[in-house]
Amino acid sequence: MTVFFDLDRTLMDFEIGEDMGIKAVFDTYNDEIKMDYPEFRLKWKETAQKAFDEYSAGLHTFDEQRHLRVKRMFEMNGSILDEKELEKRFQLYWSNYEKGVTLFPDTRGILDNLKNHNIPTGLISNGDPSNQYWKLNKENLKEYFDPIIISGEVGVSKPDLHIFEIALERAAASKESSWYIGDSPVHDIEPALKFGMNVIYLNRKLDGDALICHQEKPAYFEVGSLNKAWKIIEDNRK
Repeated sequence: MTVFFDLDRTLMDFEIGEDMGIKAVFDTYNDEIKMDYPEFRLKWKETAQKAFDEYSAGLHTFDEQRHLRVKRMFEMNGSILDEKELEKRFQLYWSNYEKGVTLFPDTRGILDNLKNHNIPTGLISNGDPSNQYWKLNKENLKEYFDPIIISGEVGVSKPDLHIFEIALERAAASKESSWYIGDSPVHDIEPALKFGMNVIYLNRKLDGDALICHQEKPAYFEVGSLNKAWKIIEDNRK
């Protein structure tokens, strides 16, 4: 058995950091912004996700998608910014974002349980290597994972099935005995299941004690916390 994880919104909680960054930009440039804060926050998150998805699809570089979210947000509010100003405003966002990025409270527990039971773990994450390794190093997570597969290093992004194939090859694991835990139905669960891996959909909108079995082969569970995900792994380890 090998257990693979997604990183963002599965192990790492960046919502607090994201909100801190958005609020800093809103407060600093409030005189240019025609939206109230709730609308600005919602539009920022939508714009950032769209830019990141375009980056994952190979349409932009990582730095371009960072600037693009700022560019699009201020264009919505009537401001056209040059590259220098885009970088300045993104760095304001980023310096505040960094302060709030942290682990979910249930992350360390499942990783320690897997380590203590000698169950191999791997990571499959979309993103830029420098950014993702920064998160791993910030929380001392690298020691838990072998392999670490980051889309910016291997040249393919989820939901492309090839990234799962790369991970299994490097782990010398079979898909029939492997598990994948992630939070995104589109980028994590559907492709991993299609590839033939057992999956655990982490849906934090559910009650933390929730555990739903959708199918048995390959297994597809939905849980409200990583504590419940560990219970599934524990029950299925051989």
